Amino acid sequence: MSNRLNKRSLILIPFILVASLLLVPAIPPAHAATGLVCITASSSATSCPGSPPTIPNQAAGTTLTIGVFVQASDDMGGFDIYVKSDNTVLNPTSAAFGGLIVSPSLSVICVNGSPQPGSGACTTGTANGPGVVEVQTLEASGQNECLGQPTCSGMAFTITYTVQPGGASGTTVINYPKAPGCASSTTDPTDCVLIFDNFGTVLSETIQTGTYGAAAAATSLVAVVSGTDGNLYWSPFSGTTWGTWTALAGQTPSSPSLCASGSTTSELLVRGNDNSIYHKTFTSGSPGSFAATWDKNPTGVTIDSPVCAVIGTTLYVVVRGATGELFATTFDLTARTWAATWTDLLGSSPSTPALAATPALSRLDLVVRGGDNQIYHKAFTSGTWAPAWDTSNRLPVPDKTIASPVIVSDGSILHVIVIGTESNIWYATLSFTGTWSIYTSLAGSTSVTPALVVDASGNLHLVVRGFDAQMYSKSKPSGGAWDPVWVNGGGVLANSSPAAVVSGTSTAVLVQGNDNSIWYNTLTGSAWSGFVFTNGQTSRGAGLSTP
Repeated sequence: MSNRLNKRSLILIPFILVASLLLVPAIPPAHAATGLVCITASSSATSCPGSPPTIPNQAAGTTLTIGVFVQASDDMGGFDIYVKSDNTVLNPTSAAFGGLIVSPSLSVICVNGSPQPGSGACTTGTANGPGVVEVQTLEASGQNECLGQPTCSGMAFTITYTVQPGGASGTTVINYPKAPGCASSTTDPTDCVLIFDNFGTVLSETIQTGTYGAAAAATSLVAVVSGTDGNLYWSPFSGTTWGTWTALAGQTPSSPSLCASGSTTSELLVRGNDNSIYHKTFTSGSPGSFAATWDKNPTGVTIDSPVCAVIGTTLYVVVRGATGELFATTFDLTARTWAATWTDLLGSSPSTPALAATPALSRLDLVVRGGDNQIYHKAFTSGTWAPAWDTSNRLPVPDKTIASPVIVSDGSILHVIVIGTESNIWYATLSFTGTWSIYTSLAGSTSVTPALVVDASGNLHLVVRGFDAQMYSKSKPSGGAWDPVWVNGGGVLANSSPAAVVSGTSTAVLVQGNDNSIWYNTLTGSAWSGFVFTNGQTSRGAGLSTP
């Protein structure tokens, strides 16, 4: 408190001397109005905007001038107002008085911690520094502005900025900093906004900020890869672009697995170099972040990528153990603890299993390639795994696959895609009562496990790598038949599985190029948008999820 009183005394002593020399009678007004101090997008504004303004992004090097306007305040004799921005986005270069104070005197204009030519010294012990503008002045006549008017309004001052390279697409709030050394007209004594009358009485004000640049979009997709250096990296997709690839402080010899767990979260599971199972949660934001530490399962080991699904607050995990045998466990997403034991699923597989959840039914479906290449299924219902496996096998020609199946649930039925013994692609369904359909040929072939998604309308979208290394897709409308022809998405893909998820009304796809670069594409309807480089590289297939 003493700092604020001392500062105010320094301002008002010369002010009162000027008033006495001019023999102007000083009559204290009745203070009743609570004014508004606001940011305006225009330097010539005549009032505050109805809501905090957003100023569009501009090209780097552009000059931008905004206003600091006072509206509907009591009669005033001066002010001391600070405005702050991120100077890596908007760098203030100068400030100038508006018309609110008719005859400014004993003025300070401080920009980035330095006084402008002709200005008094920057106020010390407050908020001055990079990105901050302080403008302080007194009315030289000793009278209040707006005498005889119901309220006092006008442009206090303007600030000119230069848009920095980061400001071409970045954003910053234009607001009023806080500091213990500031005197304040607001209910927060640390707000650096002070307006006073000619007797030094602090006037009551509210404040309204502004924003430069579009608000940063929340992450809509998250990707995790094993880089060509063996380390794990993640990248967020926000708005229309992928962000920087950031290290996750871990390594894996297998492809990472991601599964959505809520509207703002996704779960990452990896096999460590020690064959243990590790987990981290991603939380969306701008751009969002992964948990700082890994949750290591205390007892499990795997020789392959774990697979996961979420129902409620439980993360379900299935792995191939040290001998290829299949085991299941859970992770409590609320308590952040692993289940004490693993469930032996009494089966084994030479390939990564496929797991799908139907949350509305608290149901899981697991489909695997058996050691005899036949296709096997086991369901998790009523809180327990079925004791026996069922199979789609038919005689005299058995149903067989040479790779991992892919499956999705549309809420009422399970859709299954397999690669046959001649690399042809086949489709079948499994009802939740346990009835398998026959397999239908999709008239295509691939060397690696494809990606299969179902959208909110129940439409299926299948993405595959063809033997010519290009990407192809085929869709099936809910209740209808598969498209008769494949849609060519182009590209030159490595021999690894594509990653695909539904994002809004499109199917988002990440692939490993033949040069190990990571490429992004989207399928909307029957049209591909075209591949976009994500500025990263991977040694194997990516993990991709919506948060």
